[in-house]
Amino acid sequence: MLLAKQGKVLFKKAYGYADIENEMPNTTHHQFLIGSMTKSLTAVAVMRLVEQNKLTLHAPITTYIPKLDSKLASGVTLHHLLKHQSGLTRHLEHLASFEEKDVTSSEILSIINTSEQSFKPGTQYEYGNLNYHLLALIIENVTGKSYAEAMHTLVFAPLDMQQSGVERIANPPKNRANGYRKSVFGINRDENIVSYALGSGDIYSTVDDLLKWDQALYTPSFLSQQSIDLMFNGESKALGYYGYGFRIREYQRSGEHNEFGTLTRHGGSMDGFSSNLHRYTDDQLTVIILANVRRFPIRTLTFELKEIALGVDSMQRSRSSFE
Repeated sequence: MLLAKQGKVLFKKAYGYADIENEMPNTTHHQFLIGSMTKSLTAVAVMRLVEQNKLTLHAPITTYIPKLDSKLASGVTLHHLLKHQSGLTRHLEHLASFEEKDVTSSEILSIINTSEQSFKPGTQYEYGNLNYHLLALIIENVTGKSYAEAMHTLVFAPLDMQQSGVERIANPPKNRANGYRKSVFGINRDENIVSYALGSGDIYSTVDDLLKWDQALYTPSFLSQQSIDLMFNGESKALGYYGYGFRIREYQRSGEHNEFGTLTRHGGSMDGFSSNLHRYTDDQLTVIILANVRRFPIRTLTFELKEIALGVDSMQRSRSSFE
């Protein structure tokens, strides 16, 4: 885990084992799969391409994925995908059985083409991985690179995130912690076939790399202020308080502040791993937690660390119901 304020690390430490079987302790340099936090990085890559005039947020997605079924794509734009407002089926496992292999992008598109729209795009919010699978395919099509290569070019290399990447069975990271599941029968290895999580849950990283990425979103240098404003526009409760790849909420600040602050966050949960990154933007406080065991009370721990770091007293904690 890592806590930082105004980019300065306040606390950083690792706990538990990266490899239980061989009693290898976790370190802050170990890489962890970050699950759905991947969506935030995918959204940033999309906005980088928008700024390069290679993508248009309100263009029909068939502009970029011509092989997508026309009925499925009807009325859908990049904006709808980023916001989870497309009306698409939520997850691939609702459409197909997963095989123990690295599935290709074309195979994922074929699976998606068997689905249907459940509501008119832009009228509702329904969180789902298919939105970000399609964004990853769009990134591939407009860059001419694999999603992994494009993410390296657009995000990881510019921010010097040397320990981050996109995982595949054929190319595992060298220093990744193993994933585990806790049950009444003990703790056992448990991991996803991450290629089925294209663009929505297949990135691995470290707490230090994620801090670099977090800090890059505070000033209009890596992204323009217009892009940052779009990413952190959470709209209404009915639309999930969801911006572009981030959930946007309010948070209780310390007693000297009468106004609530703005929290921008995303977490992730998958077989063997969970993650959380909270950006308490008005205090420039960042809390990052990566875990390699499920289940784990990661959000509760995140909130407790935030309240300790900001000096929120017990009475204020009882009123802090916005997170």
